[in-house]
Amino acid sequence: MLHGVDIVKKTWPYYPSNFGPADAEFLANEGFTVARIGFIWAGVEPRPGHYDDAYIEKIIALNNLLARYGIHTLIDFHQDDWGETNVYGDGAPVWASLGTSDGQDFEDFWDNDDGPDGVGIQTAYVRAWRHVVPMLDASVGSANILGFDPFNEPYPGAGYPSCGDFSPCPPFEKGPLANFYRHVITAIRSTGDTHVIFPEGIAQNAKEQPSLPAFTDPQTAFNWHYYCLASEFLPDRTGVATNELCASSDATGFSNINAYASRLGVPWIVSEFGASDADAEYAKEIDFFDTHFLSWMYWMYYGYPTDPADTPLESIVISDLLPGSTANSKPLKLNALVVPYAEEIAGTPVSYSFFRASDILKLTYLAAAPPGVHLAAGALTQLFVPQQKYPHGYAIRVSGAKVVTPAASTWVELATLPGALSISVTISPLAGASLP
Repeated sequence: MLHGVDIVKKTWPYYPSNFGPADAEFLANEGFTVARIGFIWAGVEPRPGHYDDAYIEKIIALNNLLARYGIHTLIDFHQDDWGETNVYGDGAPVWASLGTSDGQDFEDFWDNDDGPDGVGIQTAYVRAWRHVVPMLDASVGSANILGFDPFNEPYPGAGYPSCGDFSPCPPFEKGPLANFYRHVITAIRSTGDTHVIFPEGIAQNAKEQPSLPAFTDPQTAFNWHYYCLASEFLPDRTGVATNELCASSDATGFSNINAYASRLGVPWIVSEFGASDADAEYAKEIDFFDTHFLSWMYWMYYGYPTDPADTPLESIVISDLLPGSTANSKPLKLNALVVPYAEEIAGTPVSYSFFRASDILKLTYLAAAPPGVHLAAGALTQLFVPQQKYPHGYAIRVSGAKVVTPAASTWVELATLPGALSISVTISPLAGASLP
């Protein structure tokens, strides 16, 4: 189970050049173990059929840096509103923008209309993935990659006039979108790569269950973005009001995605949520994700004011010009995002709860692995226990396992006792430890 952030630069130079070792260390110290990092197609292929390997190496270097701090990556090809030829757009190069609107651009893409070199623009996009993947796989940080996100927030385009960009559109998901993903998956696998691929459906916040079908490739999962609109647009800095206003849409969305993923039999992750300062609402969402043992990534680390749709409200850090730190981060946001959790469980997860009023964590799991899974001899359970929540220390009570790390460790490891069938863990603050 991974907690993380998005680190994406949508406009030139198309990578977060200000992100450095101090930022990686800050994230690692706060328990973040995954980052969604993004290629921009305009950076990868500035001219038809010509790839900027120097740019690609910048993203590879970012993955390698994060790997040194134990932060896995989800590799994304990012876009919003197609490309820079549209007012709020980013992603596609100018040469691949064949229409006069984002809707027409997307229709041209799904129809694979020819680009200026006579190659279909969807074919060109798939070839760009095929070019990038071997470079990633040959890098020293290849094993650090959690998986690939083939296309950020696909829109149906002008070919589906009854469907909005953020509305359910079953014919599109079952047809052109599913066919596109099949092409991308085939291209990635043709390189010999075996990373998990995380397709996205339309970013419609699960008003309905997605219609994207299951894929025959066994290494495919599902990738979901969730934004309660009230938390995005109301001036509610604490999120207390939006917490109430989002209750219904939260419940519907989470239920629909749970049902969809269960029906397909695939794991799912949340690679985007947040994007404002409604931190009480985001705390509630995080607690739901963790209760269901889901990996999540908050949008986003930076608040690049020149990027389309990005604002300082989205960021964790206060100033993009300074490295991340406790001093250079929003205290309410850090308090919402940084929580104790079980990153690795040597057994079968049963239940997790974190009670924010008291900062008490409760975890139970079975010593036996799930069916079909083999636990290595001596496998350990690992929990993150942040100073952010326990500045005066913590007490830990364990049944069925023993703590094998030094007292007061930020990362706590548990070894299952011989003969134990189940393990229960309770972590609570010592007197005066709870944050306001």
